[in-house]
Amino acid sequence: MAVEDETSCWVDFPEGRACFSGGIRGVDERGHETVAVSIGKQNYFGEVRRSFMPNGQDFNVEIVSFGFPSKEYVGEAPFEARHSLTSVELETARTLLVGLVQRGLSFAERPRVLTEYPGSRFMGKVVFREGWALVQPPEGNDA
Repeated sequence: MAVEDETSCWVDFPEGRACFSGGIRGVDERGHETVAVSIGKQNYFGEVRRSFMPNGQDFNVEIVSFGFPSKEYVGEAPFEARHSLTSVELETARTLLVGLVQRGLSFAERPRVLTEYPGSRFMGKVVFREGWALVQPPEGNDA
C-alpha cells in the first residue's frame, strides 16, 4: 500500500511533511491512533494518544512511539522494529509533530486525538514519552 493511501492528509512544513494517519487495531486488540512524518524520502510512523490531566478530563497529546516503517507496525511490532534516527532527524521529527498538532487544531474536522468535548479540553502541550524514538549513536562512536 502506498503511503498516500495510508495517510489521511499531509501537511507541508519547511522541515518536511506530517499527517494524522488514522487508527489501527493492534494485535493487542486495542485501538492505536497513528501519525506519520516524511523527512527527505523516508516516511516514519508512530503512535499518538491523549495524556489526561489529574482531573481525568483535560488532556495533552503524547507521542508514545515513533520510527516504524508502516502504520501497521504501531501497537504490534516490538519497539526494536523502529528505525533509529540521527539527532538531526529526531529534532526534525519533533518539530514536525508539534507543528502537526498545532495545525490540527484548525482543521474543520479535528483528528480524534484532538477532539474536545464539553468539560474536556486540550491543554496545548505535546509531550514525548521517554524512549519514544530510537537514536543512532553519533558517527565515530563505537559504543
